Amino acid sequence: MKRPFVQFSFKDLQAEFKRAKRVNDTEALSSLRRELEQRKKNPNAPLLLADVLKAIAEIGPEPQGDFFREPKPSANGSNRQRVKHTQPAASRTAAPKYKPTAEQGDAVDAFVARNSLKINAYAGTGKTSTLQMLANATGARGQYIAFNKDIVTDAKDKFPNTVNCSTSHSLAMRATPSGYKQDMSKLTGKVNTNQLVEMLGLKREKFDQSHLLQPRSQAFLMLETVKKFAQSADPTMESTHVPVHGALRAASPETAVAIREFALEGARFVWKRMLDERDPLPLGHDGYLKLWGLSQPTIAADFILLDEAQDTNPVVLDVLRRQAAQMIYVGDRYQQIYEWRGAINAMEEVQTNHTTFLTTSFRFGDTIAAVASQVLGLLGETRSITGNPGIRSRLASVSSPNAILAWTNASTIAAVIEALDQGQKPHLVGGNKDLMDMLRGVQALKAGEPSDVADFFGFANWNEVVEFSRTDEGAHLVTFVNLVESRGEKQLMWALNHTVGVDEGTVVISTAHKAKGREWTSVRLMDDFMKSKATKTEKVGLDAAELRLLYVAITRAKELLDIPLPLADLIAGRPAEPARAVPVRPNNVSGKPVSIAASAKAPAAPAPKHFTPPPRSVPPREVRPMAQDERRPKARPKRTGLMRWLLGE
Repeated sequence: MKRPFVQFSFKDLQAEFKRAKRVNDTEALSSLRRELEQRKKNPNAPLLLADVLKAIAEIGPEPQGDFFREPKPSANGSNRQRVKHTQPAASRTAAPKYKPTAEQGDAVDAFVARNSLKINAYAGTGKTSTLQMLANATGARGQYIAFNKDIVTDAKDKFPNTVNCSTSHSLAMRATPSGYKQDMSKLTGKVNTNQLVEMLGLKREKFDQSHLLQPRSQAFLMLETVKKFAQSADPTMESTHVPVHGALRAASPETAVAIREFALEGARFVWKRMLDERDPLPLGHDGYLKLWGLSQPTIAADFILLDEAQDTNPVVLDVLRRQAAQMIYVGDRYQQIYEWRGAINAMEEVQTNHTTFLTTSFRFGDTIAAVASQVLGLLGETRSITGNPGIRSRLASVSSPNAILAWTNASTIAAVIEALDQGQKPHLVGGNKDLMDMLRGVQALKAGEPSDVADFFGFANWNEVVEFSRTDEGAHLVTFVNLVESRGEKQLMWALNHTVGVDEGTVVISTAHKAKGREWTSVRLMDDFMKSKATKTEKVGLDAAELRLLYVAITRAKELLDIPLPLADLIAGRPAEPARAVPVRPNNVSGKPVSIAASAKAPAAPAPKHFTPPPRSVPPREVRPMAQDERRPKARPKRTGLMRWLLGE
């Protein structure tokens, strides 16, 4: 028997009853009846059940055909339950007092007309205020969903009390079976590679004459496979969930297949243990969100607002596609920047009855809007951004910007060093942990130990990373390799340890990814954006993901924007092919094929390896987080002072 409300609290069941009765949703009322009949221990269940039976009798029976099919919402939501928007009641928050723009008015009209809706909102165009207008235009019950906890906290102070504001993870956690909540470390903890090695009793595995996978590397690959599966909408774990990291990029097909099969077998065993409520192996945040998705839950709301829909978790999008509520997807399809970790651009993927646009930015003036529009043009967009006439923005060289933005983490190290050289106090957005972990990974590889860093997976030593960075597959590591080889990881750690908190900082340094959702008066871009190459006659090679990230970086500035000349030429249609930096070659490179990275020649087909589940008697140690990162190359200009000393120029 299907129980769509099995994870609902009794309060949620009461709210769902009110909704179903108001819109004459006989299917929901029938499901409520079956659910309440199962909840015999709740003393309030009989009273609510009586109300449900009375409502069903008043509405009348469903047509007979409805009992023999399970309705599935169409791609554009045309067969969703039509919500009845009523006059809004008094709210804990005041409705926006400013007059809506014509574009915002279009969005409100489409919402009130009960259409499934996409609101394409360019950077700084008043997305949040528009959502407030929608929420205050009805007395119906709404659910606002965002990934970021800070955004949700801010939304709670702005939306009326008829709208519940939650992260997708908080919705999932509330619905998680109680057995997982007996010990919160089981629900929210995380296991690292060293712990998994001990728990599974992993040993070195040889896949052919030249390829050995160390226990920590095996554990890392299994955990990454579980993570990729948990973040997908797929019902089962398959070989496609085994990621290709580090040295696996250059491995022979035979070796890659053998390792993939071994990792998949181990990952399935790990996931099975995670699902066991009595097993100490943590489920983790990705895990309970996946469980929520697999349960096909029903969200108790008349309409659902999904914010930042351009970077939607596949699990969440799959859940929302199954809802009968009116769906409103809000976001900027050109600000999708997490495609590399599996996020789906719902602004392009999902079809709705109606689409509206917000194109007038309140953040910056016409000059910055024009540059952003040029980038959108490179992405094929014909609809331009309009600047705020009340703000004077300009392009200029800025000696002391409020923020310096880079594409790669490696380039943020160079920006930190430059700021220290100028006597400034740099604040690194997101802290220095990711970079410090990567530099510690360098130390481990130099000591002949495997590293937990994704980019270093499968390498036996640092020399192999240096050699790998010379290949096309390893080009993203060139800048980082150059920094390490020129001055050493200890000096780079010293520089990172001299970053300060946000309140103490005189300049903010960030990757464009971490700058998302932020804004500054003046912004300078580093010269590591857009590694793609293009000719003068055609835009061949311009990567859409890189263009989107560049668009995000440009639109963080309000008044002053400093763009490197080669990048400005590229945006304006005058691309110049950048020179590729060549990593420094250390004196002690042996070139011997000691790990996966050295598989230049295809070895004999490896013998199949099978993961053997270990005894379950070994308990886990304290759980600690594991960092991951991605980086790419850039060339550096000559520096002076501390910058010159650290970089050896």
